[in-house]
Amino acid sequence: MASHQHVYRRGHIFSWRRVHFSFLNKPIDVRLSLGTPDRLQARNRGAVLTASYDRVVAMLNERVRVKRDLTQRELQKIARDMYEERLRELCTQQRATPGDAEFLSAANTAYVDYFDRLAKAGGCVSLMPAEEHRLRAEGWDERRVADLRRTIGMREERGITPIRRTEIDQHLGEAGLVADDRLRWEVERVLYSAYRDAYADAGRQLHAGSGFRPEEAGLRPSAQHRCKGYFGSR
Repeated sequence: MASHQHVYRRGHIFSWRRVHFSFLNKPIDVRLSLGTPDRLQARNRGAVLTASYDRVVAMLNERVRVKRDLTQRELQKIARDMYEERLRELCTQQRATPGDAEFLSAANTAYVDYFDRLAKAGGCVSLMPAEEHRLRAEGWDERRVADLRRTIGMREERGITPIRRTEIDQHLGEAGLVADDRLRWEVERVLYSAYRDAYADAGRQLHAGSGFRPEEAGLRPSAQHRCKGYFGSR
């Protein structure tokens, strides 16, 4: 019996067998009785099953991909990978434009505050006068409040955000999932802490390599050290 038919004899009756590995890398042993002791008939039936099997498996895999949820392990891996990608992007930009160090340092600090607020609130919330008053009472200066207001306004008024849908979709696809709004929202929530850390770490690397002091750019040295966040110590 030709091996590509996946047909074998079990007792007096021929059967068909395939060991399939799903996209989750879990082996599925599929065995079907061909219901015949005749070798030629078994071969023909096996050929039909083999020809249609790949199409059926592809359809089943697609249905599983669409319906299944992200595991915590997958979610944490996506957050870790996207943290590393964003940090690498920021550091590359900082090295390429050393003359913009003061501007980039201020932007890093503003996004640390922005993403820290998103992580605590669980999503984007408008900045109201009462919150601004509370922040000033906690020691925020006018520049820091204005930078936060401006960053929130960029998202609310113009839809500009450092969280890119195309990047989320790419990582969901690599995890074997078909991106939809529910999965994107799950990823976005963990990115708040991940990106907060990325901008904080980019600020530390900028200051270490530039030689200028944070106070010269109107930055708060404490902001560079308060974001242990999503991954803990690295």
